[in-house]
Amino acid sequence: MRKLFLFLLILPAYLSAQEEPDPFDKYGPPGETYTNLKDALKDVKNVYKLKIEYQVIEPKLMAKLGKLNMVQSLQLSGNGLTELPPEFKDLTNLTYFCCKANNITALPKDFGNLQQLTEIHLINLRLDSLPFDIAYLSRLRNIEIQNNQADTLDLPNSFGYLANLNELLIFNSRLDTLPASFSELKKLKSLTLGMCGLTKVPKTIGKITTLEQLVLDNNNLTELPKSVYKLKNLKYLSVKSNKLNHIHDSVCMLKNLEVLDLRGNTFTAYDIDILRILLPKCRILY
Repeated sequence: MRKLFLFLLILPAYLSAQEEPDPFDKYGPPGETYTNLKDALKDVKNVYKLKIEYQVIEPKLMAKLGKLNMVQSLQLSGNGLTELPPEFKDLTNLTYFCCKANNITALPKDFGNLQQLTEIHLINLRLDSLPFDIAYLSRLRNIEIQNNQADTLDLPNSFGYLANLNELLIFNSRLDTLPASFSELKKLKSLTLGMCGLTKVPKTIGKITTLEQLVLDNNNLTELPKSVYKLKNLKYLSVKSNKLNHIHDSVCMLKNLEVLDLRGNTFTAYDIDILRILLPKCRILY
């Protein structure tokens, strides 16, 4: 029954994702997408897009990846990798990077050298942490981390200094804490921390006043900090499947809130009536 519940929970998001175009295709000039590393290495100067799916890549061959320094869009899926080679830092034109279903526990040293990186997707890996120098990626706008298999994922304190980060999604990946610098993400508009084992949200989240969407589903939250209600631009707030039974009256300060999703908590009909009075223009799901 639990497996069925989780499947039904994840299915809508999965179906929605299927309707969206593959972000891999957004980057790099139009032209051929190479699907084999050996073939790509024969045409180094013309490889802008490389997608290698479910082909085992030997370490000796993987070490040559850095020669493809024209690559802008790179996806590695199910390749039997336990690490990325040091030469990864030579992909200085890399704009989009996606890695799925590999046993990688850490991103390579000098990952922060990839100054053109705009979007990162890390799915079904075994990452213990993100590197400190990730903060040097000044163009980075989108980070997605899903189904991380390590016991916990540590975000470095430098994480908050990603000056242009616009979207952050972490799903089914345990986070013990959020770094103190998290509140410095001054351009963040969309934040999803779902199934992350969170027991509390730091008070400093109220400083991220650019937030328009905040999703905190399937955690162990018993309350929200009052500072959440300082998020004056917030349009969508979802706290589904937590342990909440009260929303502070300060929620009325969220003048732009369009949707408040409280499903899977323990609110009474009276609580909902009060919230409807406090948020007359907001759709409340419970």
